[in-house]
Formats: sequence, structure tokens, C-alpha cells
Amino acid sequence: MNGTFHVTLGTPIGPQSGTITFVDHDGSLSGSIRAMGNTNYFTGSANGDSFRISGVLSAGFFRFPYTAQGTVSGSVLQGTATTSAGVFQMNGTKAG
Repeated sequence: MNGTFHVTLGTPIGPQSGTITFVDHDGSLSGSIRAMGNTNYFTGSANGDSFRISGVLSAGFFRFPYTAQGTVSGSVLQGTATTSAGVFQMNGTKAG
């Protein structure tokens, strides 16, 4: 599950692009999301090609707690992010 992915998250204000970096330590997942000029860290778990993470996205004065889950198949990431504002689709491809 290790690696960096270029991702797009569908939101009510339009698609938001960024990068997500996974660091897998025997199923214990950590990493960061870089979007809207900010870097935010998360923790979670990985099981095979599936992941589940949670954290808080900070954007200016706003903070959005979230959980996200999905899969990585080859170089393709697909998933959903759940926030208090709704559930959003997330898609991406492995960097490099």
C-alpha cells in the first residue's frame, strides 16, 4: 500500500485535487494528504488492497474531520471520503 497518489475528490464546490501518501507498517497505515496548500496527516489500516483512514483536513479557518475508505488496484486508487458535509468520491493514480 506504500506510495503517493495524485487524487481528485468530488466536493460540493467542485473537484479538488491533491496528493495522498500512504506508509504501511504491517497493516498499520499512516501518511499525509496535501491539498489546498495544506498538508494534513492521518492514521488508519490496510488489509490487502483495501484501506481505511481518518483525520482532519484543515483549509484556512475550516477544519473537516473525515474518514475515508477504498482500494488500490495496481496504480489506481478509488474510494469515498465521509465528512459532516456528505460522502464524496475519490479517484487517483499512483505518482511516478
